[in-house]
Amino acid sequence: MKAESLDAACDLSPAMTELIHTPRRAPADWKERSGAVFLNQQWEKDCNVRWYVELQRDGGRWVQAGLAHRNEETIAWGLKQLQWGFQQMAEDGSFACDDAFHSATFLVETTAHSILLIEASPFAKTFQTQVAELKNPLLRCALWMASSLNFSAAEKQRIYTHRRFLLGSALMQTALIHDNKLLRQPAEYFIQDGIRMQRKDGAFLEKGGHDSSYHAVAMIYFQRILLVTPKEWQADTWKASLDQGLRWMVGRVKENGEVEVKGNTRTGLGQEKGRTGRLKGVNLPEFATALLYYAYRSNDSHYEALARKMLGK
Repeated sequence: MKAESLDAACDLSPAMTELIHTPRRAPADWKERSGAVFLNQQWEKDCNVRWYVELQRDGGRWVQAGLAHRNEETIAWGLKQLQWGFQQMAEDGSFACDDAFHSATFLVETTAHSILLIEASPFAKTFQTQVAELKNPLLRCALWMASSLNFSAAEKQRIYTHRRFLLGSALMQTALIHDNKLLRQPAEYFIQDGIRMQRKDGAFLEKGGHDSSYHAVAMIYFQRILLVTPKEWQADTWKASLDQGLRWMVGRVKENGEVEVKGNTRTGLGQEKGRTGRLKGVNLPEFATALLYYAYRSNDSHYEALARKMLGK
């Protein structure tokens, strides 16, 4: 069973290209670089530095920007970042970095998404070899994530609804790439569990309450799931839950385009720091991405207009 073809058109729509996938140029020496980025570059020089394989997901953003602006070097540099991530993987599909299970989930999701986008693009033949090299390690890591060994790690994350959809998206996309039924079952479990964690007003809960920014992240992964999953596999509850989540999300945007942070449990009020030590605020590009996905899927320009208002564009 192949993934739905709508995914590439949605991700690379004119609005997404203009507002989210700004042009990126690969470093002049990208071919000589290992592919490690951010803290992982420091870890290569000093193994006492904390590293997170999830940071390599920036490669997925490079791939999307390269596809959107038809720049082969940008795509190639993005794929090299993803490849570096899997080069650090153990034989069983695990990683020795901090927060390994959650970190690996990001790498699997962004790699699977990148593969589907490239294979649906005019660059499919150009990057056929690089994509093929990613597929086996992708499957190995996804099977490790879905194994009974990680059930406890997955359930400990149940206070974060966005992570249920992240897991569902990672496993579903990989299942489709490899036509692997073993991954489809846990993917559907995590998707349904994310829906079960939705509050009656539509908010996807984070640490027992709502959070504008992480709600948008949940909406991105949930919509990716709907975009790639064959219609006959989708439960009726999926679209109903997504629509309810969209209504709550739109209600968080003020008249001036600012995103409301009142009552947020994780962002915008100095509650948490990210991997680099910076305080977490509302991620406006992610919020806008969720709106643009919905605008494309529903063919309703109102949500694109709202995204533009938020971003000041």
